[in-house]
Amino acid sequence: MNPTSKTTSSNKRKANDAAPSSGSNVGEQESRPPGIKAMKAKRNKGKDKVGPALASDNMWEKKEKDMLMREKLQKMSVYNTLLAKNDTLDEDEKVLKKKLMFELF
Repeated sequence: MNPTSKTTSSNKRKANDAAPSSGSNVGEQESRPPGIKAMKAKRNKGKDKVGPALASDNMWEKKEKDMLMREKLQKMSVYNTLLAKNDTLDEDEKVLKKKLMFELF
């Protein structure tokens, strides 16, 4: 003797009785937006992927260039120190100064 069960079942709509939504027409299918994976695949389709061997070769080239630039900066620093010295230079410092000047310029 539960009076709520009768009233709730009569208020429910059946699938056949439901009114069609105003935006959908019979025969037309709504297109879904592409998923995340599909969008990423489309975005990355034209890009060439660099293999690990090419990436490591490129890395070593950059590392070599970096080491050469550091070495050059160190030599310039020593040369600037020799130029800034107010006292007279001894023979070893003169030779080093000439050698650095020749290498850098």
